[in-house]
Amino acid sequence: MKRIIKHITVLPLLAFTVLSCEKDLDLQPRDKITELSFFSNPQDYKLFANQFYEFFPEFNTLANRDNISDIIAHWDQNDLSDGSYVPSPNNDLWDDSYANIRNTNYLIDRTENAADERKPDIAVYKAEAQFFRAYLYYNLYKEFGGVPIVDIPLTTEDEEQLFAARDTREDVAAFIMNDLDAAIAVLPTHDQLTGVDIGRVSKEAAQAIKARAALFEGTWQKFRGQGGDDLLQQAIDASLAVMNSPSFELFDRRDVLGDESYKHLFLLDKVPSNAAGLTKADNREYILVKKYDVDIRPTNSVRIHVLPSPTRKFADLFLCTDGLPIDKSPLFQGRNTILSEYENRDTRMSNVMATPFTKVWASNPAEFGRNWSNPDAGGFEYIVSFSNETCTGYLRKKGVVEIAPPFSPDVPIIRLAEVYLIYAEALYERNGSISDGELDASINKLRNRAGLPPLTGAFIGSNGLDVREEIRRERTIELFMEGHRLDDLRRWKTAEVEMPMALTGVRYTGTQYANEAPWNDIQFDLDAEGNIVRQAAANRQYEEKHYLFPLPTHQLVINPQLKQNPDW
Repeated sequence: MKRIIKHITVLPLLAFTVLSCEKDLDLQPRDKITELSFFSNPQDYKLFANQFYEFFPEFNTLANRDNISDIIAHWDQNDLSDGSYVPSPNNDLWDDSYANIRNTNYLIDRTENAADERKPDIAVYKAEAQFFRAYLYYNLYKEFGGVPIVDIPLTTEDEEQLFAARDTREDVAAFIMNDLDAAIAVLPTHDQLTGVDIGRVSKEAAQAIKARAALFEGTWQKFRGQGGDDLLQQAIDASLAVMNSPSFELFDRRDVLGDESYKHLFLLDKVPSNAAGLTKADNREYILVKKYDVDIRPTNSVRIHVLPSPTRKFADLFLCTDGLPIDKSPLFQGRNTILSEYENRDTRMSNVMATPFTKVWASNPAEFGRNWSNPDAGGFEYIVSFSNETCTGYLRKKGVVEIAPPFSPDVPIIRLAEVYLIYAEALYERNGSISDGELDASINKLRNRAGLPPLTGAFIGSNGLDVREEIRRERTIELFMEGHRLDDLRRWKTAEVEMPMALTGVRYTGTQYANEAPWNDIQFDLDAEGNIVRQAAANRQYEEKHYLFPLPTHQLVINPQLKQNPDW
C-alpha cells in the first residue's frame, strides 16, 4: 500500500497542481497544466489513456514466464524454477499493478464526473480504463489469489481502502468479468478502428481476454472441486464471439514462405524481414499487441547464445506427421542420430527450435543478422555446441529476430490461435466432450497449419488417445514462450506432478553424440535412459503452497489486515 500512497499525487504524463477552493480568487496557473484545464476535450482523455498501453509486456517478459516452468532449462539454476524461492519484501507486479490501477480508477472517475453532454464522446476511454483495470487485476489474482479490490482513485484520506483486507478470489474474478463486460459493451470493433487508433483495445480484444480469464478461473475451480461451469461457459461464449468476427484469420503463408511460415508470424516487421516481403499489415492473427515501430520505438535485441533451452519433455510433445505421438507412431525415427528425432514431425518443431546443422540467424551479435538483399549471408550453423549454444541440445528460435537492428516486431498479447485453444478446452471441460465439428472450428485449424491430419473422434478412439491430453499438447506447443505454461499447470492442478520432474535434454548414451567428436568428450550427468540431466528431480519441488505466490512481506508490515498466502 505504500506504493499506492506514493502514486496518489503523482500521475504519469501529467503535472497537476492543487487548486484553491477560495470562492473569488482566480488561482488558475497560466504556465502549468491543471486537472481542470487538461480534461477539457475528448483528446485529453485519450492522451491520459495512452499510458495504459505501456502495461503490456515485451516478448522477453512473456518468455520469462515459461522460463520458470517445466519445459525450459537454464544455464544456471533459478529459485523460481526449482521451487526454492522464499517471500521477498517487495514485488514489482504488486507495486506496479496498484500504481497503475490507481490511474485507471482516476480516468474512470474523471469520465463519470464529466458534464453529461461530454460523456458520449469520452465513453470509449472509460471503457479502455475498465479493460486495463481488469487486465491488471487478472495478473494480480492469477499470481496471488484474492487481493484488495480498489475501485476509486485513492487519496491519503481513504484509510479504509488503503488498509483493507484481501477480497476473496471469487470476488476478484467477478470484478474482472464485470469490468470486461462493461468495456465490451462500449469498445469499437477491430474494423472500426482507423488511422492512428489501429492497435487500441477493441471489442474483440476485450472478449478474447475475457475468454482467457474465464478459462483460467473456470478450470482452477473445476480441478479443485469448486464447480467452474459458469465461467467455462463464459469462456466458450467470449471465444466464439471472436471466432465469428470477420476481422481475424490465422497467418498461414506457406504459399510464399513454405514450411517456415509459422516462424515468420512472430518476426513480421515494417522493414524487410522475410523472402516474400510480407509486413505486419499481412498479419490478421494478432488480436491485441504491444506495438513497436522501427522509426519511432524499435525493439531491443537479445543474444541468442544466452537464451534458456527447451527440454526433452517439450521436444517430445511434437507429433509425427501422421498425427500420432512419438511413442505410437511408426514414423518416429528414434534418437540414434542427431537429426533423426526431427524427421517426420509437426512443422512447428523446426519453426520453434533450430534443426541441427542448419543455419540460424539472430539480431545479436550483429554478424548473425540476416540481410534480405543477400538472404544466405550472415548467421551461423547450429552444430549443437553445448558450450555456448544450448544447455540441453535443443535451441529455441521462436521469436528470435533474424535481421540486424533496428527492427520492431509487435508483441502478441493475445492472438486468434489462443482463442481457438480456449474454445476447444472450455468446451471439453464444460461438457466432457467435443464434436468433430467443434474440433474443426478450433484446434484442427492449428493442426492443418502445422501439416498434421485433423483430430477426430474416430482417430482418437482407434489410436487410444486422450482428448484432454491432445488439447493440452496443442496449447503447450502453439503458445510456447508466450507466457502460459506455468499458469496452465497451476490451473490444471498438475504442477505438483510436472514441475518436480527432472529437466533433461537430448539422449546421449548410445547415440551419435556419444560416438562422435566433438560431443563424445563432454562429460554430462545422465539419467537411467541416457538423457542429459540439467536439473535432477531431487533438486526440484512443487508443494501445495506454490500454487499461489507469497505476498510481499513489506505489504504485510504496512497493512496488518493483509494475510499471507497459506504456508508462506
